[in-house]
Amino acid sequence: MKNGILRRYPDAHPSREPLCSGCGRCLGACAFLKEHGSPREIRDLAQTHPEEAFRLSYLCSLCGLCTALCPEGDDPAAYFLSLRQEAVRAGKVALASYSTLLAYEARGVSRRFTWSHLPEGCDTVFFPGCGLSGTRHEKVLRLWNYLRQSSPAMGLVLDCCTKPSHDLGRQDVFETAFGELQRWLLDQGVRRVVVACPNCFKVFHQYGEGLKTQSVYELMAADSDLTPSPLTGPQMIHDPCAVRFDVAIHQAVKALALRSGARMVDSTRGGRLTHCCGEGGAVGAVCPGYAGAWRESILTRRKEGALLTYCTGCASRLGQGGKVRHILDLYLNGEGAVPRVAKSPLTYVNRWLLKRKVKNLSEPAVTRERHIPMDRPAKGGLWLKLFICLGLVGAGMVLHRSGLTDSLAPEAVRQWVEGYGLAAPVIFIALYCIGPCLLLPASPLTLAAGLLFGPVMGLIYTMVGATGGATLAFLTSRYLAGDWVRRKVAGTGLERLDRKVAEEGWKVVAFTRLVPVFPFFLLNYAFGLTRVRLSHYVAATSVCIFPATLAFILFSSSLLDLLQGRITAPLVWGFLLLGAVGVIPFLVKRFWKKVP
Repeated sequence: MKNGILRRYPDAHPSREPLCSGCGRCLGACAFLKEHGSPREIRDLAQTHPEEAFRLSYLCSLCGLCTALCPEGDDPAAYFLSLRQEAVRAGKVALASYSTLLAYEARGVSRRFTWSHLPEGCDTVFFPGCGLSGTRHEKVLRLWNYLRQSSPAMGLVLDCCTKPSHDLGRQDVFETAFGELQRWLLDQGVRRVVVACPNCFKVFHQYGEGLKTQSVYELMAADSDLTPSPLTGPQMIHDPCAVRFDVAIHQAVKALALRSGARMVDSTRGGRLTHCCGEGGAVGAVCPGYAGAWRESILTRRKEGALLTYCTGCASRLGQGGKVRHILDLYLNGEGAVPRVAKSPLTYVNRWLLKRKVKNLSEPAVTRERHIPMDRPAKGGLWLKLFICLGLVGAGMVLHRSGLTDSLAPEAVRQWVEGYGLAAPVIFIALYCIGPCLLLPASPLTLAAGLLFGPVMGLIYTMVGATGGATLAFLTSRYLAGDWVRRKVAGTGLERLDRKVAEEGWKVVAFTRLVPVFPFFLLNYAFGLTRVRLSHYVAATSVCIFPATLAFILFSSSLLDLLQGRITAPLVWGFLLLGAVGVIPFLVKRFWKKVP
């Protein structure tokens, strides 16, 4: 903080000078480092190509596993965070990819969800964090009431620690938001903060100068009379990476888990050596491949039974691929009650309800509703999209009532196009071939083909143009611009295509065309770097793009009829085919999993 000191975990061995010797010990444990090199190599890269080093820093989860493994006592995670901070200060990073996360953070420090309740004589507050307040709001109230049995003057602060801005390198924004909260608590006489969220613990521990930070799990473990709901079967604890160096928290959670009667399965990757669940560093927003690899590394080590964790983010993330419980789900549930866990967008409703309940308490207390304006990347929201749709509908109605749609009759438009003779389809196909090479989306051209040429010829011209464009980009990547393409697709998850192609051949081309995980124009270039044969690539591309192309052409060829108020058979078939095409990715994924 500008007015404080940075307190790191002593076991992290922080160092201003780089100590990495490039031994490679951390490479095997991290998908990011394994692909891009040791921290020392990335430091060297920063000296010659700083913007590339800035980009790579956003592919690191900042989980600190490399720090824990380093035999030299280096702290690469802190270095990658400093690169992010420098990138933000220099204006060398676009944060639009993180707009959803930053919008979530901004709501967390808005008047809508913040509320502080400090009873008379309060020197300790319970800070549950955003995740727990949204997914388990009733549990937050029970926890607070439980804590007040031993500390009646304990307050409750519903707020956000703004760790997303911190991890994205927006240090000035973070210091403004968190610093205001820290100073206010100190001014009110608060000296201790009890937290339930591991990420909030890390923020308060590192930056909350003057505030003693304590985990709620340590307090619960010290209470021998606190009993959980019974839990059967083997369980493995997943320690969140935010508290990998906090042994006291690990031991407290394990003690709480053992009280349930479950058989605990020790993990070789727990505690100090725990793996990130994939949420760390917001990597999933720019490289879902890395985030998925980290999650799978945890789930594959589970071996048997279920997972127990004490981070709502980890529970949500890992719960997508297996049975996961939050340790608090075992405690303070009431007689025979089943813990209810909400998901977005109901989490916002729960946070609002929690605030209302605390706000309506009649006991004397210092209260406040905080609002910190958080600048975030602009992104069209629901209201903007709705406004655009209404505008299009309104424009269509005006055209129809004015009689101008008569000049937009399909026959009139296509006669106008035919007036250009052979030049019209030649120009269209040429544009379709060049577009993907310039990394431009092809969907607008596909829609235009149906409008201009009709369903039959539009389909033919589009298939020729799309296949030709994909082939041209493929050849450009393979023989002319390989190095540029490698830099362009680095960190997107496409870099592992070569290994997959070596194993599966043309099936990988077919799979990626049918399941649109990556943009069409990026795939064209990426496949040029692999060992797939050109003939196999062209054949698989042309066959597998046909269903979606046919659906779009049938739909777009009838848009002019729709403007004139006519519902035609091609329009209906287009709608039906679009729905069928939307199901294809799910069917292909299920089939792909069954293939040995």
